[in-house]
Amino acid sequence: MNHQDKKDLELVIYRLDEQDKKREELAADTRAAIDALYGAINEHSSESKRSFKFIKENLFDPEKGLWAETKVNSQFRVTITRALWFIFPTSIITALKLFYDGIKANIR
Repeated sequence: MNHQDKKDLELVIYRLDEQDKKREELAADTRAAIDALYGAINEHSSESKRSFKFIKENLFDPEKGLWAETKVNSQFRVTITRALWFIFPTSIITALKLFYDGIKANIR
């Protein structure tokens, strides 16, 4: 092997070493970017979990959620319907009785 071949071989080895260094730097940068993305995903995931928990509590909480309000409104509707079934017929019968008594009083 002559002097020029040795220089060429050293140059090839140097370039391979440089490429190894660049590849390692790129791998480190990629790992850092992936770790940063993973951290951001975990942060957003925990925010999403908190948001879903908030929504779940506000919708389905049996004491103060939307479901509880719906149950209260349904119970109110049932109660009012029962009361109206008593009030309307009673009012109609009372009005008919007054009308009948008025007609009966005019006939005598």
